[in-house]
Amino acid sequence: MSQKNSIIPLVISIVDVTEITAATWTAFDTDGLEGACFFLRITNDSDTDVIISYDGITGHEYVPKGKTIEVNFQTNSSPGNYVAKVKKGTVLYAQGTAGQSGYIYLAGYFHEQ
Repeated sequence: MSQKNSIIPLVISIVDVTEITAATWTAFDTDGLEGACFFLRITNDSDTDVIISYDGITGHEYVPKGKTIEVNFQTNSSPGNYVAKVKKGTVLYAQGTAGQSGYIYLAGYFHEQ
């Protein structure tokens, strides 16, 4: 099967910070990523700092309140000419102290197979 020359955006996933706690991980989407993403953007448009996990066990990313992080997996792959992606179906999680207001947004892009 050949790769198509198109990029597909994820349907945006949202976590309400009033529903997160410091003791448990809250999933962005329990069905996981709809495609193998080469790029993710996490925007913390809330009043609390959060930790992001790619496995629901370990913290992997820190996103302060009001900030956005972007992770380009392909640029960070090694050795060169390999394609690094987050596996389709991966569930991302947020954790932190429950905030008073705001949301954490997960956006990303993948290639259609």
